[in-house]
Amino acid sequence: MAPPSLRRLCFFQPRGCFHSADDVCSPFCRFVKSAVLAVLPIGLWLVLFSCAQFIPSSWRPAISVDVLPALDELLFDNSLGLLSFASILVAGGWLVTGSSLSTLLVFVPLVLRGLRDLAAVPSTAADVLAFLPYGVLHYISPAIFAVWLWWYAGVQTAVVFAQAFGAQNCLGVITQVVFPTAAPWYNDLYGFAPATYSMPGNPGGLARVDKLFGTHMYGNAFNNSPLVFGAMPSLHSGFAVLIMLFAMHFSRRLGSALMLYMCWQWWATMYLRHHYMSDLLVGALYSTVTYMFSRRYLARVSSLGYHGSSDYKLLDVVVMNDVLGGKHDFSGREQSGMWNEAILKSRRAGERDSLVMMTVPLDGIMVDDSN
Repeated sequence: MAPPSLRRLCFFQPRGCFHSADDVCSPFCRFVKSAVLAVLPIGLWLVLFSCAQFIPSSWRPAISVDVLPALDELLFDNSLGLLSFASILVAGGWLVTGSSLSTLLVFVPLVLRGLRDLAAVPSTAADVLAFLPYGVLHYISPAIFAVWLWWYAGVQTAVVFAQAFGAQNCLGVITQVVFPTAAPWYNDLYGFAPATYSMPGNPGGLARVDKLFGTHMYGNAFNNSPLVFGAMPSLHSGFAVLIMLFAMHFSRRLGSALMLYMCWQWWATMYLRHHYMSDLLVGALYSTVTYMFSRRYLARVSSLGYHGSSDYKLLDVVVMNDVLGGKHDFSGREQSGMWNEAILKSRRAGERDSLVMMTVPLDGIMVDDSN
């Protein structure tokens, strides 16, 4: 009797893979398709950000230099405003999530105000402590987290995160172009004098970091920024909050640790005079909305029965030639598509046996999930 033939099928492989006549998606093909899906929205964000400087000033709205300080005073420095704002956050969180945990949102304004108070006094140690999250971790943390997601929750989950990350940042840049706002460093230098698009950017507190390390890296970067007046929303806040929310979806322990990183990032942005509390809150709101929208796609991935890195693997599909007597040709697209459909139905039904026998109209197949 001939030994059973083996085929590896990808869970998320679409029918009609362009390179294969039997719909079997190679690892390289899966990698290319996943990379393209992940990179497209991030690439669009980078293009939007880089090209913002080429928009004629006559087409752009007036720059707001006083709205954000006024918002901070209204929402955080006024006791009645703080209480009202906290109540609105809790009510909104409960309406959206229906969870009693939304009551924890009452602490968000208090945490922001406490972090702002801690950021009031500069020092060399605080400069270094703020430089690490703002000037280093901010840029590498999304990539590191995406790699962790890839390892722990599979490539498709990492793609969902990358798409959410890119979409959030695109919306942030569009908001910054449509509603340009001045950062705290501007008010420190010019007060509430009108701002113009010809003004260069400023590194704020990072100028002290440049001086400390004997470089001009941040000074040059911010002086030549293509989007100088883009304080709201804070994408530093957006990065940290989005990563925390995705982490919390899979690991409460990691999510809790990243919540501390989020607070660290919030403190650093205010200490270095790049964002107001309102900016940080709006950035967090953008991240929360993006995450809530992305949850439906995470649910689709989870519905396949994945619960950790050991479950994110391919199935070995064994065609039982001894059962079928070798009468059928399984190289066609239709049969391969039927195998995929049967496998997905089995996983959605929660079948966790190491060997699961399924029957489809033409095929008797065995799914080996033990490797």
